[in-house]
Amino acid sequence: MLRQTKMLKFEDVKEDLGISTIQLNNFIELKMLNPIFLGKGWKFSQEELLEFQRKYRGMNLSNYVNAKLAKEKADLAESTSNN
Repeated sequence: MLRQTKMLKFEDVKEDLGISTIQLNNFIELKMLNPIFLGKGWKFSQEELLEFQRKYRGMNLSNYVNAKLAKEKADLAESTSNN
């Protein structure tokens, strides 16, 4: 069951998404994920991770360039649907 207030640690997110530290840092740098510093480290909400999975479903995020292109595409689609 999803608890909206449950926060995940950096290492948990890497494991859940099956990605490297570099990839996770890329997603943060590109503002695809926006962690919050709580206690002893960066935390991610479960809700944000689910939204990330929905937003980038089917897209190639395998490296920085592909992730940047995917973000631009997703942002454009989002802004178009909001107009």
